[in-house]
Amino acid sequence: MKKLIDFLKFTAGVLAAANAMAPVPVIIGGNIVAEHSEPYILSLQRSGSHFCGGSLGTFVSKGVTAAHCYYSSGVTKIQVDTFRRHPNYNSRTLINDIAVLLLRSSFVIDDYVVPISLPAHQNNEWMPNGADVRVCGWGNTSSSSSNYPSELHCVNVDIVSNSICNDRSHYNGEILKGMFCAGILDVGGKDACQGDSGGPVTYNGQLVGATSWGYGCAQAKYPGVYTDVAMFKNWIDSQ
Repeated sequence: MKKLIDFLKFTAGVLAAANAMAPVPVIIGGNIVAEHSEPYILSLQRSGSHFCGGSLGTFVSKGVTAAHCYYSSGVTKIQVDTFRRHPNYNSRTLINDIAVLLLRSSFVIDDYVVPISLPAHQNNEWMPNGADVRVCGWGNTSSSSSNYPSELHCVNVDIVSNSICNDRSHYNGEILKGMFCAGILDVGGKDACQGDSGGPVTYNGQLVGATSWGYGCAQAKYPGVYTDVAMFKNWIDSQ
């Protein structure tokens, strides 16, 4: 999820749910999760390989991901019909880094595919500093090398208020409206990483974020940066 993104053209598939294994220390600093415990998660794939995450919302035929996961052509698999980026997305600053996936057909809801609700619309930062949120994905599990797992991993991290995350010791003004930070501030060791982009952040059983960007992975001074789904709720509903 580094700030410099290569925009790739691909055919996307969607994978919901994950395999089960005994928990081991791994997203970074997280664990492999129990089978079907996160049944709303989507895997965007090209040629059968995962490259970005997403979430199945209550609309069943739409998914939510990051705008920088853009594609131009189109275990449960459904093709993506349209990738609709936010009209004000900026690839330089990554502001408005959110997109809606319009699926070619709806998922069948069962024990293994369950959509997740979105929070009510918010105009400004709304989650309290220190709130415990959960980040999941199939991305790199190492901050110093490449280790991409086949199993879904999740990690719990803390909300870092934008005023703290934006100070001179951290992102120094780069956290813009519609973004929030989460990590273990000034400690590090837990974070999303490359390959987790677009994947979910959950809080109180709702989808509150989409993995967006950060400086490195699991760095003490640079927690992960996420798109605040609640601030784009009205736009998502209108697509």
